[in-house]
Amino acid sequence: MLATNPYALPLPLLPIPFLLLGLGSYYVTSAILQMTPLPERKAKLVSAVLTSIVLLGVVLQSIRQLSSKDFLILLALLVGITWYMRRLEV
Repeated sequence: MLATNPYALPLPLLPIPFLLLGLGSYYVTSAILQMTPLPERKAKLVSAVLTSIVLLGVVLQSIRQLSSKDFLILLALLVGITWYMRRLEV
């Protein structure tokens, strides 16, 4: 993933590393959250949210568009979604 240059990679192959990273991240966070007392449905939702935020950060970094402002926005988004999900009865 670190050696992938998005400008040199053919367009049809560009999403493959991000899909693999997303799937791997989802399964790892899902496995970690299964060890917690969260209900299974809520654990899957938390895992999906964390994966999507991490993946969005990686995509922005790969096209050299991730700035400190974007990082703070992603962090605020994570905090907001976490607060909302604590209130959510799933």
